[in-house]
Formats: sequence, C-alpha cells, structure tokens
Amino acid sequence: MGRVVLVVFTFVLIVVLAQLALVAASTRAQHLGILDVIGRSWEGTQDYFSSLFQGSLGEASSTSILGNQRRSMGEVLLDAYPTSMVLVGLAVLLATALGMLVGLASAATTSPRVRGALLSITVLAISTPSFLLAILLILLSATMVSRYGVRLWPSFGFGWDDHLILPVLVLAARPFAQIANITYVALDETLGSDYVRTARSKGLRESVILYRHALGNAVVPILGAIATALSIGLSTLPVVEVFFSWPGLGFSLLQAIRRFDAATAGTLLGALAMTIAVVRFGLDAIAARFVRAATGAAA
Repeated sequence: MGRVVLVVFTFVLIVVLAQLALVAASTRAQHLGILDVIGRSWEGTQDYFSSLFQGSLGEASSTSILGNQRRSMGEVLLDAYPTSMVLVGLAVLLATALGMLVGLASAATTSPRVRGALLSITVLAISTPSFLLAILLILLSATMVSRYGVRLWPSFGFGWDDHLILPVLVLAARPFAQIANITYVALDETLGSDYVRTARSKGLRESVILYRHALGNAVVPILGAIATALSIGLSTLPVVEVFFSWPGLGFSLLQAIRRFDAATAGTLLGALAMTIAVVRFGLDAIAARFVRAATGAAA
C-alpha cells in the first residue's frame, strides 16, 4: 500500500512541477510575479486533475509527430508508450547480457591486461555522452555508404526491423557500463570470500564456483544495477528519439515542452516515472526473495 501511495504522490508531484515550470517559461516575456505564476499553475493543475477524475486525460495538441491534430492524451500514450518501451526493453536486455558477461570475465580473469582492457571499455561507454555516440554512429554509417557502398544500418526513421539497431545501441551503452562495473565489483568481492576459498580447496572447478556460488550471491547488487540501468535508459530516451526520429514518449515530451503544453508534458513524465517505480519495486521484490533464500540457506 505504501508503494502505491508513493507512485501516486510521484505522479501528482511531476504534474504540479511541470505546470509550474512551463507556465513560468511561457509567461517569461510578461514579467509576471511569482504569485501570478503560481496562480496560473494552480488553475492548470486543477483543470488537469478535474479532467482526470472524470476519466479523461484531456487532449494533446503539441505532438507534431501525430500529424499536428488534436488527439486525446490516452491515444497519444497508447501510440507512443509501447514504441518507447520496446526500445528501452531491448536496450536494458542487451546491456544486462553484455554487462554481466564483461563483469564476469573481468572478475574471473587472472590477467591484469585483459581485466584493464575490459574495464576500460566500460569507462569509455559511461563517459561518452549519448548524443555524441549517436553522432559517431550516424557518421560511421554515412562513411561506410559513401566510401565502400556498404549500408550498415538505417540512420533515421521508425521501423520494427534494422531501424532498431542504432537507438538500442545508444540507449544500451551507459546502462551496459553500469551493470558491468557493478557485476565486476560484486563478483570480485565474492570470489575473495572464505566460502569460495573453501570450495577451491575441495577441488571444485572454477566454473562451478563462479556460476553456482559466486554469481548466485552477487545477484542482489546486479538487480540493483539493472534497476539503475532502466532509469538511465529512460532519462536518455528523449535524446535518442529526437536524434533517430523515433516517434515515442521522449520525442512527444520534447514537443510538448517546446510548445509549453504542461498537461501533456506532465502526463508523459508521469508515465516514465511510474514505469521506473513499478520496475524498481518488482526488482526489489525479486532481490528480497534472493536475500531470504540466502539467509534461510545460511541458517
């Protein structure tokens, strides 16, 4: 119950702040006082929630990707939300798989050079801004076409095919680095524990120790890293969707902000925030099960 209240409170707070920020931005030329800005924001917030309590999210006229026509906010969400969540879901899955693989290899290797090379990749991935990575990949594609006539992937546009490649790669880059680093730290600490040394003294194979014992005890911090990866992916979403002309929540959000449409911006931000909260709660529940299982086993 407490988590449901938290999600609802977060949604209300985002709508209120969106109203306040966009009303202040849209009236800046009028040099209104703070009380006038707050008053107009309060009126907009009241209208929004009055409509919401009547079962309607209102109309969204600021999303040019939908043909510059007035549509209900529910229709906008039904169109844009799945389009964005497919991108984010694929990016998090890719980041999780590659991140765990690199973290696992870094912790398991005995070569300082290999470990340094693998961890350097994660540092490069997390240090490169998403917009810069997007530009570099677009330039790479253009260079391959102009010089060699080889088309690696589409650089822009929407499609459930190879149009997914660039947006997913850019969205996955920083989450991959986060998961890889956390996996490495968790496994490296676990591999130095007493029970792992005992298992080695009994002659167990290193692969058995790594996958059955060490990885199982490092699941909780890895799940936390995946939750953080989701937050990173959603925060990067607007930049990625604008660069690659992907008609999702991020693109619609920036259109709403550009046109000072506080109701649409608040709804889209609320949808993103609620997605983060729900997934985090789910991962927390899974982590709690692992903790209880480990505690019971230890007992």
